[in-house]
Amino acid sequence: MPIHLGPITRRDFLAGAAGAAATLILKRRAGAAEPRRVDPHSFALLSDTHVPSDPKKIQGRINMTDHFVKAVDQVVGLKTAPGGAIMCGDLSHVSGLREDYRQFAPIAGKLSQAGIPTHLLMGNHDHIENLYAELASARPSRAMVSGKHVSIVQSPRANWFLLDSLEITNNPPGALGKEQLAWLAESLDAHTDRPAIVMAHHDPSLLPPKRRPKRDSGLKDGDALLDLLAPRRHVKAFIHGHRHQWRHRTHRGLHIMALPTTAYSGQVSAWVQSRLEHTGMTLEIRALIPKHAMDGRRIELTWRS
Repeated sequence: MPIHLGPITRRDFLAGAAGAAATLILKRRAGAAEPRRVDPHSFALLSDTHVPSDPKKIQGRINMTDHFVKAVDQVVGLKTAPGGAIMCGDLSHVSGLREDYRQFAPIAGKLSQAGIPTHLLMGNHDHIENLYAELASARPSRAMVSGKHVSIVQSPRANWFLLDSLEITNNPPGALGKEQLAWLAESLDAHTDRPAIVMAHHDPSLLPPKRRPKRDSGLKDGDALLDLLAPRRHVKAFIHGHRHQWRHRTHRGLHIMALPTTAYSGQVSAWVQSRLEHTGMTLEIRALIPKHAMDGRRIELTWRS
């Protein structure tokens, strides 16, 4: 199945950056009346899809599979397609079963079939080898970090650094590890030509160590990550999932943005439509429950200097 993971070439994205419209034109699809227009500055962000092996399974009055289908269909149905889609971990329901990814794969595949490059991150409910077993095209030809699923996505207005915070499947906390942090530092220093956005499933705690819960389910090495990101001023934002909520915080001018889940109810079940500007980024909630009070809620991030 043609899900694309790993770096997108500059040619793929930058070819459409010229001109006031700044859009790419995809090749005419079979039966399509006109070519598909693509905004290379827009990305669809989906997180915590929690797709189960049983497509009829309901949890918290929500059918997780139906919600994922609806989210993907909404992205595919946009009048102007995004330049890419990023799924921020916890793709599987609970334990990263092959049967979960067997359900997940054809739904996610609608994006790549529509010409939308799709990138997958690992969360604590995922299992990388089971994912690769059901989605062979997801396995990179060469791992950038041993045992980790990471990539760099280049777009005209930002470079995206996609990390792997999965430590132990079905164990809430996450970790990046020294090797991945070293790779991230080296990669960020090699890509200072434009703003950097870093993504991982888990989040770092902003609380002082003494105030943190004993069983914190976030990044075990979150302090090391923040120490790495904060002084690199071209890093503008860190985006994560895991918490199943829409929340914005800052740390030394660095934006920290939490994505909602497409599954479950709670605060809001939604995906996020993002658009990069020259000096910041706009994120807008696309709720999956009709007439939800948070549908269309926006936040505008201004990049630190």
